[in-house]
Amino acid sequence: MWARGTGRKGGRYFVTGSTDQQAIRDRALHSLQEVGYRGFGDVTVISDGAEILKRLPRAMPKPTTHIIDWFHIAMKIQPMQQIADHIVRSRSGPFEALPTIDRDIGGVKWRLWHGRVGRAIRDLEQLLVRVKEGEFSTARLHSLAEQLLIYVRSNRGAIVNYGRRYRAGLRVATTLAESAVNPVVGKRMVKKQQMRWSLHGAHILMQVRAAEINGELSNRLRAPFRQPELNVPTIFKPKTPLLRAA
Repeated sequence: MWARGTGRKGGRYFVTGSTDQQAIRDRALHSLQEVGYRGFGDVTVISDGAEILKRLPRAMPKPTTHIIDWFHIAMKIQPMQQIADHIVRSRSGPFEALPTIDRDIGGVKWRLWHGRVGRAIRDLEQLLVRVKEGEFSTARLHSLAEQLLIYVRSNRGAIVNYGRRYRAGLRVATTLAESAVNPVVGKRMVKKQQMRWSLHGAHILMQVRAAEINGELSNRLRAPFRQPELNVPTIFKPKTPLLRAA
């Protein structure tokens, strides 16, 4: 996870091995405080649609909104576009009835990028009707389109106008958080080392790695994790972070 404040360039990594909503809220609030947040101003939670993160905004200060990561939407559309390109190049046999399938899928992507969710859902429903299961490529396309339709329907309230956010200089994807997985856990938890961690052990390890990336490890080794001052609003008095993390 990654937090960024308006008064600081860049951001701060924070992680948790817990799926408890209160624990995630406490870690998020503590990190937001570190980047200048004081209980007011917009907070945006960007996720892949995981239920725990969809519920998180209800436990956070208002206004907090949740949006679906554009990267995850795009990665669901990409294989569909690749299959459609193959179908259009073939233009023979079972593909003769699908001459514009590539444009149709491109249109779905364009509508989702601009937050036109209702129209995108209708286009996907029509696409599923046109694509008959049978030939391998179209069967695969049918399956991928069905998965995308389910994903869009279940997250329609969190799909926004990404184009507008992007032009305004706001984030539309969690690529920074996704890329943080490797530096946080890659050195000690790669598959080739055949290591297995308990949930508690993995959580502690990730706290140490996040502190190292943030440049805080040496200070945390010298003294306990600094608690919020007494004049900090109640909202910034979450449960004590794991002092043993460093």
